[in-house]
Amino acid sequence: MDHQNPRTMSEKVLPVRTPDDSSHAVIRVENLSKTFVHNGVDVQAFRDVNLQIPRGQMVTIMGPSGSGKSTLLHILGGIEPPTQGEIWIDGQNLAGMRDLELTLLRRRHIGFIFQSFNLVPTLSVVDNVTLPLVLDGVSAYSAEPFALECLQRVGMSHRLRHLPSQLSGGEQQRVAIARALVIKPSLILADEPTGNLDSARGRDITQLLVDVAHQGQQTVVVVTHDIRVASQSDRLIVLLDGHVKFDGDPSQVAEWMAAMQLEFHA
Repeated sequence: MDHQNPRTMSEKVLPVRTPDDSSHAVIRVENLSKTFVHNGVDVQAFRDVNLQIPRGQMVTIMGPSGSGKSTLLHILGGIEPPTQGEIWIDGQNLAGMRDLELTLLRRRHIGFIFQSFNLVPTLSVVDNVTLPLVLDGVSAYSAEPFALECLQRVGMSHRLRHLPSQLSGGEQQRVAIARALVIKPSLILADEPTGNLDSARGRDITQLLVDVAHQGQQTVVVVTHDIRVASQSDRLIVLLDGHVKFDGDPSQVAEWMAAMQLEFHA
């Protein structure tokens, strides 16, 4: 089918800031810090994080519970602001963006995948996948071919009219991935995407995300507790004590973890 961007069919196209072409990284983070106030006390989730993640790379983020992994993911997705530092997503600086601009950035450039799938229970598989385009002003009729393409890509084209309750956990997560892909995002953020799946289905979903990154030249960032997920990725980032303590090849992390006397869930 024609791989035209589905948003060009939208009748309501609103402007997003012009990208900064000086950066080739899909994600660029400089001196990022996040502090919460809990019972009147400042609690630092992480500080002075600096990252660049290029197109076509699958990156996993690991760390103990409370290390700030999910918070970092939310900040990268423009869901919550950092306390200090700057973030560029697909060449666009999030600093100072208005709410509408952030909404459009998320809607048009970032695909989200959640542990709990977050499918609309009353909508069919295909209608769940078309939903991001419909919310952006594309008609359901025009959006459906793009949804069908994505569902075929994730191996779910045979379940188009089923409801989420009629699917297994692995099937629901595949639909959620198709929904993330339908906007043709440059960035996909996944928070514990295999957390509710058995090991075999988790391995399949992880491989699907790897394929999305490599074949679709999209950047995929996954927060996980599962070292098996990390082992399938291109790059592993470990958050510990508020800092990035490891950033490199997942095959090299076992020795480092042993030296640090760290354990993550297998």
